[in-house]
Parts: sequence; structure tokens; C-alpha cells
Amino acid sequence: MNRLSCSEFKAADKIPLVVVLDNVRSLNNIGSVFRSSDAFRVERIYLCGITATPPNAEIHKTALGAENSVDWVYVEETCDVVELLKSEGFLVYAAEQTVGSIMLDDFSVDAGKKYAVVLGNEVNGVQQSVVDLCDGALEIPQFGTKHSLNVSVAAGIFIWHFFCRLRL
Repeated sequence: MNRLSCSEFKAADKIPLVVVLDNVRSLNNIGSVFRSSDAFRVERIYLCGITATPPNAEIHKTALGAENSVDWVYVEETCDVVELLKSEGFLVYAAEQTVGSIMLDDFSVDAGKKYAVVLGNEVNGVQQSVVDLCDGALEIPQFGTKHSLNVSVAAGIFIWHFFCRLRL
């Protein structure tokens, strides 16, 4: 199936995308984000606040080892991560439905830039203090009776969107 080993993945080029999890409580959601990040060679994941970290058997259930291939860092305060990423030249966007948010299908990705997407808690979303620090907010268009997605599903959509435009 032409899969990379963990060491080959670590050495491989990544897309210039970082995923930030802001107080994500579900271990299965965290594992799923690791797995999607592995699939599309995300540069790194930041785990913040109450977001659990590997090693963890419940994260492993859905990550299936991606928690070992994808680089990750734990930082208590999400705002600190946003400020760090911005200082490193990343454009940072909150995945959030808010006044002024940009629909994902209307968002233009510049292949010469680096991006970070902050995904929030399953109930409360991204903290307002974090949204305020971001360069903007991105929203996934939805057309049904519900206007929210599971955080791991949303992460997969965002990662895929960026991968298609930043593909190696």
C-alpha cells in the first residue's frame, strides 16, 4: 500500500499547516485528529488546556499509531500558542461560526504562506479570547437542520481543504 514508516513520516516534507486543539475533551476526537493529520502530513498538533496527550489508550484507539508519527506539543494556554505561531509567521484562523467568519469554500489559501487552524471544545467551541487573537475565523458551510459538526469531522474537512491547496 506504499505507506511510510513512522521514521519516514517524521523525515518527509509536511504541508505548512498546524492544528491547535483548544480544550477538546473527547479522547476519541483527539485520536481522530491525529489520524487525519497523519493522512495529510500536517506539520504539528498543539494540544491545549484540558486536551489530553499521548500516550493514552483511548487516544490510540482512534489514532492507530498516528500519535507517534505526527509531532505534537502540549501547551496549557491556547492564547500562548496563537501568539507563538503568529510570531513564527503563521496565519492563524479559528474554526468558529462568528460575526465576520469566512466560509471555507470562499477562503483562498496562498501556497507561499503557513497556516494554523484552532478547533475548540465540543460544547463551547474556541474560547473567545483565542478567537480575538486569531487572524480570522473560518466556517464550514452547512445546509441541514444542524449547524455544527463533530470537532474531529470538522478537523478532517479543514485539513483536507488546506491539503488540496498546499499539496506537496
